[in-house]
Amino acid sequence: MRVIDPEKTVLVVDIGNTNIVCGIYKQDTLVWFARFQSSRNRTSDEYYSIIKPLLTEAQLASIQYVALASVVPELARLWVHLLQKYSKAEIIEINGRSPLGLQFHVSDPSFIGADLIANAFAAWKKYHKGVIVIDLGTATKVQVTSPDGIFEGTVIAPGLKAGASSLFEKAALLSEIELSSPSVILGTNTRDALLSGIVHGHALMLEAFVQEIKAQYPYPLQTVITGGICDLVAPLIPSIDTVDKTLTLDGLHLALKQLLADSI
Repeated sequence: MRVIDPEKTVLVVDIGNTNIVCGIYKQDTLVWFARFQSSRNRTSDEYYSIIKPLLTEAQLASIQYVALASVVPELARLWVHLLQKYSKAEIIEINGRSPLGLQFHVSDPSFIGADLIANAFAAWKKYHKGVIVIDLGTATKVQVTSPDGIFEGTVIAPGLKAGASSLFEKAALLSEIELSSPSVILGTNTRDALLSGIVHGHALMLEAFVQEIKAQYPYPLQTVITGGICDLVAPLIPSIDTVDKTLTLDGLHLALKQLLADSI
């Protein structure tokens, strides 16, 4: 069994297709957070130049472990190189092969996205009940974890922003707008009509998924929403019980602690 030195910190890194989200935990508390854009064109040194102004030398030196999850393999390799070059931390990657005690309906869960694994583990360990997790990112994911830690499955749909960008790209007469909470269902101008279709439409889709999922499972399900734009969509989904913006990061931190506790 290995433990985290209380004087040291843990860095968690969630690498997505659109954003990279980082957090530092000290004694189980998130004490630092940063989000920046993913790019396959940056080098490890260029990424370091982005995070260096956000981290003090003391913070970087205090990192004992890194929990890393990625759905972009080439960026995962780049970040491992970055962390090996600029820190002395031990790096542990979290993915579908990590022995976390989660159960699956497939024999080989290695194809399941690391973000889904982190969300499932966080839902299981934080809420101790059946949980529907809605994660709003490049893709919108709806997943279920049972009260005893079974990853029941997931829905993957085009993300709200990705769908909106596709619409603006393909519709010659529609100009891109800043996304905000729609004030009406039926717009009397292009902006309001677009906001209703994009934001309300996404919320209605998610509410329907939640209701359909709840009807199929015999145990109560708490609905948790996370992701960068959850504050925009959550108020429009009546079934949302909890907004948990740090669910994925918390899942990585909890997964790291579990793996260290189980190690010899």
